[in-house]
Amino acid sequence: LIGVNAASSTIDSRLGVGNATPSEMLDVTGNALISGNLGIGTTSPTTTLDVEGTVSYKETTLSSNSDDFDVSDATVVKIDTSGGTILLGGFSGGVAGQIIHLAKTASSNSIRIENNESTGTQKIFTSSGSDKTISGYGGLSMYCDGTSWYTLDS
Repeated sequence: LIGVNAASSTIDSRLGVGNATPSEMLDVTGNALISGNLGIGTTSPTTTLDVEGTVSYKETTLSSNSDDFDVSDATVVKIDTSGGTILLGGFSGGVAGQIIHLAKTASSNSIRIENNESTGTQKIFTSSGSDKTISGYGGLSMYCDGTSWYTLDS
C-alpha cells in the first residue's frame, strides 16, 4: 500500500486516514470501524482484539482525599499515601464495563475505601458492605456498571 503525502505531493509508505499529512506508517484521525478481528503484533488474530506483546494502560495518581475522583480513561489508579492516610468515597467519569486497578505502592499510612459514601457522583460498594482499609503494599480491582463501582475482591 502506498500513500501520498498531500503536503509535498510525494509518494511515501505512510497512510493517513482522515489525515492528509500522516506522521506515522498508519495515522488515523477520528473514529475507526473495524469489522472482524484486529491483531497487533500478530497476523492471525483469534479474538476481537488480539495483542501479541505488552500492553500499557493510562495511570493516574490519587494523593489526597476524594469523594469524586475522576477516572475518565484510566485503568490504573496509583495511590500515594506518603502525605497521610487517603479516604476514597467515590469516582466520576467511569463508564459501563470499565475496570480499574487501585495500587498502593508505599508501605506508610493506608487508604480507606468508603462503602456507599453519600457524596460521591459514582458510589463505591465493597464486597463486605463496609469500609475497606488497605495498609502496607497492595490494592484491589473495581468494576463500573456506568452508575456505581464494585470491588472485585472476594
